[in-house]
Amino acid sequence: MFAPFLRALLAVTLVLGSFTAASAQTLRVVARVNDDAITDFELRQRITFAVRSAGMQETPDLQQRLAPQILRQMIDERLQIQNSKGLGVKPSEAEVNQRVSEIERTAGMQPGQFKVYLQSIGVPYEIASQQIEASIAWTKIVRRRVRPQVDVSDAEIDDAMQRIRNNVGKTESRVAEIFIPIDKVEQADEAKRSADRVLEQLRRGAAFAALAQQFSQGATAQQGGDLGWILPGALDPTLDGVMEKAPLRQATDPIRSAAGYHILYVIDRRPFASARPDDMRLNLVQMTLALPVNASPDEVARATGEAQKSIAGVRSCQDLHTRARELKGATSGDLNNIRAGDLAANREMYEQIPKLNAGGAAGPFRVAEGLQVVALCSKEGTGGMPTRDVISQQILLQKLEAASRRYMRELRRVATIDIKQQQ
Repeated sequence: MFAPFLRALLAVTLVLGSFTAASAQTLRVVARVNDDAITDFELRQRITFAVRSAGMQETPDLQQRLAPQILRQMIDERLQIQNSKGLGVKPSEAEVNQRVSEIERTAGMQPGQFKVYLQSIGVPYEIASQQIEASIAWTKIVRRRVRPQVDVSDAEIDDAMQRIRNNVGKTESRVAEIFIPIDKVEQADEAKRSADRVLEQLRRGAAFAALAQQFSQGATAQQGGDLGWILPGALDPTLDGVMEKAPLRQATDPIRSAAGYHILYVIDRRPFASARPDDMRLNLVQMTLALPVNASPDEVARATGEAQKSIAGVRSCQDLHTRARELKGATSGDLNNIRAGDLAANREMYEQIPKLNAGGAAGPFRVAEGLQVVALCSKEGTGGMPTRDVISQQILLQKLEAASRRYMRELRRVATIDIKQQQ
C-alpha cells in the first residue's frame, strides 16, 4: 500500500522541477496568489509528473486539459502555506525532517534515501521539502482553526448507533471516491469536465488509488480515496443509490452532489456486523530504545539485539515497564484505547499486534524515535458492532471534512488570485 503513496508524494514533490536563476527570469507567470507567483514552467512540470505518476498516457492535449485543475491545486497549496504563516503555525524544519523519515520508513527506504532519490532525478531537496511543508501546514491549520468549531453530541452518537442496529444483516460496502468540489455555481461546468477527464483515464486502465491521490480534493485523497466500510444511508442520498447498485471494482460515472462531483469505486461488500478487526480497541505498553534516524547498520543491529532480549520472559504489560527501567536508554509508556486500524501506517505493527494474546509482546519495530517493543494488555470491541468511541470518531471526521472545505473556500474568497490568460 505504500508504493502508491510514495508515487503520489513524489508526483507532488517532484513536479516543480529545478531551473537556473537565469532561466527563471524569463518564465511567464500564469497566476499570482496574493504576493506569490506560479510560473508556466512550474505548472507544466507539475502536469507532466502528475500524469506520469498516475500511469496516464501523456499527450499535449491531456496536458492542456489538465492545466486548470492542476493550477487550482497549486493555488490552494500557496494559500495554505500563507495562512499557516499568518496563524503562527508554520511547520518547523524538524517537523519536515520527521515527515521525510516517515515517508522513507513507510516506503521501505533506508534513512537518507529520499534525498538520494531526488538527487538522482535532478530535483533539489528544497523543492520537495516545500511541498511537504504545505501538507503539514494544512494539518496544523485544521487543528488550530477548524477542529475547535466541530463537536459531536451524545444525541448524534445515539442516532448513529440506532441506525447501525437497524442495519444489522444488511450489506455494507467498502468504497473509495474521487471528489472534485464546486465552490461557485460558475465552476460547475469545469468541475464536470475535470471529473470526466479522470473517468476517461480510469477507463484507459489508470489505477483508481493513484488518480485519487493526484486529483481528488476529498479528505481521504492520500489514502487512495478509501472511505472505509459504508452502510446504506450513510452517504448523500444520490451517492447512496449509486453505491448500492455499482458493480464491484468498477468506477461509476461522475455523480453530482451539493458539494461537487464524485466518482465512486466499490472495493468490496460484506454482511454488516461481521467481524470488524480494524475497529478493535487495544490497550498497549510500548518500550522505546532511542536510535537516531541516520543510525549505522551496526548500531541498528545492536539495538535490535537488545530489544529482542527484552521480549524474552515478558508475560504482562508490567513486565515490559520493568524491562524498560532495567535497560539503559529505554523508556516506556501506556497507550490506551488505540484503534487497531490506526496501526496500518506501520505494516508490521498492524499485522502482529492485534493477533497477540493479552500479556504477549511483539517487535522490535522501527519507528522515527528508534526501536519499539509493544505488549498487549487487553483488547475489546471484536464482536462486529463498533463502539461509541469509533462512531464518535467517524462522525467527527465527516464534520471536519465539511468544515475544512468551508474554511478553504473562505481562504480563496478573501485572497487576491489573478489567473493569467493561458497561451
